[in-house]
Amino acid sequence: MMDSSRWMAAVDIAEQVRSGERQAIDVVNEAIARIEADNPELACVVVPLFERARQRAVECDTTTAFAGVPMLLKDAGEELADTPLWVGTQGLRRAGHVSAATTPLAAQFEELGAVIVGKSACPELSASSTTEPAGFEPTRNPWDLSRSAGGSSGGSAAAVAAGLVPIAHGSDGTGSLRFPAALCGVVTLKPSRGRILSNAAAGSRDPLGLWTQFVVARDVRDLTAMFTHLSLDGAALQVKEPVASLRIGFVDSDPIIGFDVHSACVDAVRNVAAVLAAAGHQVESSFPAAFSSLFEPFWRSMSTIGPWVRASQVDWVAAQLGRPCQTGDLSEIMLEAAEQGRAIADADVEAALSVVASAMAPVADWWDNGHDVLVSPVALEPAWTLGEDAQTKTGMFAAPFSFTGQPAIVIPGGWTNDGRPVGVQLVGRTGSDELLLDLALDLQARLGWVHKHPITA
Repeated sequence: MMDSSRWMAAVDIAEQVRSGERQAIDVVNEAIARIEADNPELACVVVPLFERARQRAVECDTTTAFAGVPMLLKDAGEELADTPLWVGTQGLRRAGHVSAATTPLAAQFEELGAVIVGKSACPELSASSTTEPAGFEPTRNPWDLSRSAGGSSGGSAAAVAAGLVPIAHGSDGTGSLRFPAALCGVVTLKPSRGRILSNAAAGSRDPLGLWTQFVVARDVRDLTAMFTHLSLDGAALQVKEPVASLRIGFVDSDPIIGFDVHSACVDAVRNVAAVLAAAGHQVESSFPAAFSSLFEPFWRSMSTIGPWVRASQVDWVAAQLGRPCQTGDLSEIMLEAAEQGRAIADADVEAALSVVASAMAPVADWWDNGHDVLVSPVALEPAWTLGEDAQTKTGMFAAPFSFTGQPAIVIPGGWTNDGRPVGVQLVGRTGSDELLLDLALDLQARLGWVHKHPITA
């Protein structure tokens, strides 16, 4: 079968379906064929939904914004009724667990005409920045199959980077969309808090509103179109030209923890800063002063909040299984963390939540004092080797903006000498999602990442 849609943007596919140039079923069958051919190597699609997808393609409303566009739904947070929901756990997979209902955002994707062809892989309970859950094949980075695709939305990012689908759903707690996008050379937006319908990961507590849902794509136009149609408060319907001159700061070191930043990540930040300066923006080395005081209160608080969240997640899995979780249902690390969490007093949790929220709040002052955008690394390193400790590779460039609720977009800002993509994060003030999308679209034209594809694809 001829495959003409592998590297097409979602908006271009939808336009062809609306015009009658392409049939939705043909586009969907091409995506299914790619998944069948490449997924055994990549392990990015954990639940195929091929027959359901074909039926929906046949019934596709060809007037919709994403008519006939094949996409993936992350196997966490958002659900489709009567389809498997495993969230990277062996216990739920063995039990054949399925969702009882479709969640509102998943329904919105389908109302827009997108055809969900499968569920993308995630780490156990979305609790890692690499997608290597015990009992599952690790998701492999299509740019280098020996390396991580990131997490927790690693399956979605790998599938989009490899051209299996043009767009895929993901979620972000403290970097779960941004890390995979950076490692796999795709684009994503962590929206401002409250602008897109959002669920926390299955069973997770989220009192600070950290979890956001959105998509990864290869083309910023797809992010913009999806944001336009999902925004709860009325996004602009047309992409505008970037503001003529923005005040932009950049940081190419690690002022939060003090860890070394890989030279390719430094170079990518400087590259994007130079391109922005050449485009007429006011660019300077500058970042929030509050970064220097984040590390200690964050890690002290998360040592309480983390196990407390794990306890709720493990209890949710137990409720789905109808019995207490045991070894083999979940990893020993997850079970031990949950046990610790059950012993934490409510007052201690409230105090920890207050400490971390107070520490993060001053970060946004930098934007209030006249800056428009911050350019930073996403992680400390480009895609690392599978099996390495991911926690030491990511750093804290992503997490603060989940706590402040600010929008952050990730673009491929450069490449390592051996051909791995290097993501760069651009952060705006709360509510400036459209500005970031416009700026990223301009950078896409200048940097040309949509024309680069993995050699493994």
